[in-house]
Amino acid sequence: MSLDSVVYFAFFIGIISALSLPLGTLTTLFWRPGEKAIAWLMAFGAGALLSAVTIDLFAPAIESGLLLEVSLGAMTGSLFYLLLNKQLNEKGGFLRKTATTIQFFRSHQKKRGLQLTQSLNRLPFFQAIPQSERQQLLQKFEVVHFKSNQIIHHHGDIQNQFYIIQKGQVKLRDPNHDLKTFYELDEADAFGRMAFFTSLPNATLAQAKTDVTLWKMSRKAFNDLIKSTQVLPDVLIDYLQNNLELRHYLEKRQHMNSSEIKAHLELILRLIRTEQRLPDTREPRNLVAMALSRLQDTHRFGLFEDCNELARNQLASKLKYRTLKAGQAIFSNHSEADRLYLLDSGKVELIDPKVKHDEYEDIQSGDFFGVMAFVVGGQHATTAIAKTDVGFWVLEKNDFIELLAQVDPLHAKLKSYLKTDNIHQYLIQEQKLPENRAQQWVNRSVKHLLPGQLPSLAQFSDHLNHHKVAYTAIWLGIFLDGIPESLMIGSHVTDGHMISMSLIAGLFLSNYPEALSSSASMREQGIPFKQVLLAWTLLMLMTGLGAGLGSILLEGASPSMFALIGGIAAGAMLTVIAETMLPEAYYKGGSIIGFVTLMGFISAIMFKAFDVTH
Repeated sequence: MSLDSVVYFAFFIGIISALSLPLGTLTTLFWRPGEKAIAWLMAFGAGALLSAVTIDLFAPAIESGLLLEVSLGAMTGSLFYLLLNKQLNEKGGFLRKTATTIQFFRSHQKKRGLQLTQSLNRLPFFQAIPQSERQQLLQKFEVVHFKSNQIIHHHGDIQNQFYIIQKGQVKLRDPNHDLKTFYELDEADAFGRMAFFTSLPNATLAQAKTDVTLWKMSRKAFNDLIKSTQVLPDVLIDYLQNNLELRHYLEKRQHMNSSEIKAHLELILRLIRTEQRLPDTREPRNLVAMALSRLQDTHRFGLFEDCNELARNQLASKLKYRTLKAGQAIFSNHSEADRLYLLDSGKVELIDPKVKHDEYEDIQSGDFFGVMAFVVGGQHATTAIAKTDVGFWVLEKNDFIELLAQVDPLHAKLKSYLKTDNIHQYLIQEQKLPENRAQQWVNRSVKHLLPGQLPSLAQFSDHLNHHKVAYTAIWLGIFLDGIPESLMIGSHVTDGHMISMSLIAGLFLSNYPEALSSSASMREQGIPFKQVLLAWTLLMLMTGLGAGLGSILLEGASPSMFALIGGIAAGAMLTVIAETMLPEAYYKGGSIIGFVTLMGFISAIMFKAFDVTH
């Protein structure tokens, strides 16, 4: 057979063996297999592939006395695959299969555990806790995520949790200096702990500088630990009695004198000794009447005008009361508008960096402020400073969204409010949108706004599981899985121009469930069907091209080289089977998977009866 014929033949065989890849994707149009069906298909395919690898690659090399060459090739192929696979998984390629997803997150969970332990070692009292109680403490942490510039906690808020940074950066902002950043925290740093352990409101504002992943310890979980552990209460008591940083915080941030500090700490210590808990920190529950009274006379926000009594009661129940000293900032320019404000007493000045000092706007009692940025889901264009000691009400975004869902008239009024000229001009002048884009944003927001929703100017693209995934990395991962297949075909066709039907059958049978499972997983991640089909079709073509290229490169190669190349392909393919196919099958299908794998192995062997010589 001429070289051209060999190349074409190798290309044709490559296409045939990989034809089941797009077929698997097309199957998801009319059949979304359950976990057990995928498990059985995956196990059957793994058995068929094992047959092709062992009988059609390893066995001929061993019979020819080339055990060393094929073994070295197999180890090389396995290690090379593992290295590339690790790099692709870090970029999002792990999402192409259930097995790689499970493995990826288990590995990262272990790393996070070690990182959390190292982070806790920075807390003064943690080092004195024995290992047994440390494990209980670690299990109480939750993982939470914040986007870049998102506010994690406000100053003046009740602090019922503290945080440790797993990944990213957080900036702390000082309300006494116009909310300027005074400290930036990095991975493994803790924050919010002083307010948490002293059971006082936050003295600073914490904002995500980058996308961040945090460990969160809630007050309830920590109180449960105090009751269930023996050493932690004593360690905590020692920390509260002797830590100088804590006293400095109470003096400088909470503005307490020495006698107030002593009395406050004695209260906490008494509760730990007698009731094994930190003091409760709850929002006052007797302020609804006060909020209703204030809502009788409000200005600057028409959305809540003419509300019926039921709607007004619902609104009052969600308002939270806060106080600040004169000179402290309530919010700052360019910060996320995640709450609405209603001034109850005192005076607030809105500082606009674009205008002169004598043109700053004063907010009076009964005025809503921070309205525009809140409603459009943007950032504040001004800085709000307390000119006197102030009391004010806040309505958090989640509570406002609940109101929109519960009170029907509010949804219609919000749509009308978004269409006002004030909103249009605000988007242009303060949010710096071109006029056409501002109008497009308003039209789209009004058209698509559903009950229980707020529009948003923010253009975020969430990572991996929430939204679109790293499609390129996933495709490269699929391509990586197909490289050994191309090598197997190229070397097999060129080596004496023999083709084994069991090899073709093994590859075809293994490719179908792999594509079916991966396609279903990729579509669950939000990748459109056309992109999934394109990925597998390209892989089919590249498998054929790779087989043809391999037959050219291996033309005239020595038997040792064939054994080495075949070993590389076999080693990589065995690694694919052991790392992804069989673990996924067993995870979804249970112990019967062993028998199903055997049936796939036997089925591929039976194709030996059709082997021909070319």
